[in-house]
Amino acid sequence: MDKIRRGERGEQKTWQWLMVLTAQRGLCVYCGRSAATTIDHERPIVAAGADVWWNFVPACEDCNRWKKGRTARRWVADMDLHHRYPEAGFATRGMPPRVYAGITRRVERVQREIADMDRREWFQLHYGDEKHRNKAELFDILDRCKARLRGYPHYPWRTPKLGTSRVVCTRLICCGYQHPKAKHLVAFLETEERAAFKRAVFNERMHEGDVLGRLIREYLAARERDRDNVA
Repeated sequence: MDKIRRGERGEQKTWQWLMVLTAQRGLCVYCGRSAATTIDHERPIVAAGADVWWNFVPACEDCNRWKKGRTARRWVADMDLHHRYPEAGFATRGMPPRVYAGITRRVERVQREIADMDRREWFQLHYGDEKHRNKAELFDILDRCKARLRGYPHYPWRTPKLGTSRVVCTRLICCGYQHPKAKHLVAFLETEERAAFKRAVFNERMHEGDVLGRLIREYLAARERDRDNVA
């Protein structure tokens, strides 16, 4: 378990930051609109919350400060009371009901996303060696990570593995070049053909190399049949 001792808060590894800040499509789990720039303990440390990855959720600076030492559920209840009785002071600021009504559901969804073992392993294997000394360096790495993820037709941790290594990633979509049968091929396609091909591969949830390999094998088999017919 990737547990951080209580005296080491704020020292989460870079890959753990990336794993959390890219969840919920990179948006704050509370407001659902602002970019997530901080890790929040869903159950605060002061409320006996664990300083462990499964208690982390992505949050923006404002929501993190606004929530303070409350669980998400308690915060929602306070905002609901504030909405009903604004003079009673249950909250210092109000959030529209349509926004805070979905907080609990978003938190549950994002915690399931972060708890995905395949997802967690992918971040650790790809970014386990990365280190940041300050927020500026972290955000540079985060931007690179987000750009990389946007380049895949679907999340790489959902694609098949080439092997069972726990040291290096073997996911087909991102590390297929490590496959012993992988060779560099150039396909001559028009721009619209290339786009159509990428969409088709996406729909099949496969790697482009898989599809190209299948097409080439079909082509070679057809050639072999033609030769047999001529003979």
